[in-house]
Amino acid sequence: MKACEICPIIETHNDGEDIQVLETEYWRAVLDADQRTLGKMFVTLLEHKESISELSEDAWRDLYEIMKTLENSVKNAFDPSHFNWQCLMNNAVVADESTHVHWHFHPRYKAPVEFDGEIFYDTELYSPKKRTTHVVDKTVLEKIKSEAIGG
Repeated sequence: MKACEICPIIETHNDGEDIQVLETEYWRAVLDADQRTLGKMFVTLLEHKESISELSEDAWRDLYEIMKTLENSVKNAFDPSHFNWQCLMNNAVVADESTHVHWHFHPRYKAPVEFDGEIFYDTELYSPKKRTTHVVDKTVLEKIKSEAIGG
């Protein structure tokens, strides 16, 4: 089995490439460059654990607070209809790598959303097999962060 692909990203802050939204003692939230749903983020455990059953009670409580913060912030900024949280870790298993607990945060939208002159379509909401991408540059990610979280 190969080493964890996520641990070096955590240690190096992805060499400054990620737009970090928040960090706590246990978790770091960053915006995904693929904004196929406006406000999409990764929330990653800062220590290496391969299963959610390995999380401490403190890490769970902290995650709960992060979920409330992110959902409230994104709801106020972009008014999604609801949110999906996924902890899959399938890619690591397929690549024969060590898994690392992280969550995919997907705000979901019933209608297209315009932000910074771009239209964001949530094509998967009504057709789960119709996955699209909407990669944005770092400038747009910074604007999303500023709008949703502030600064």
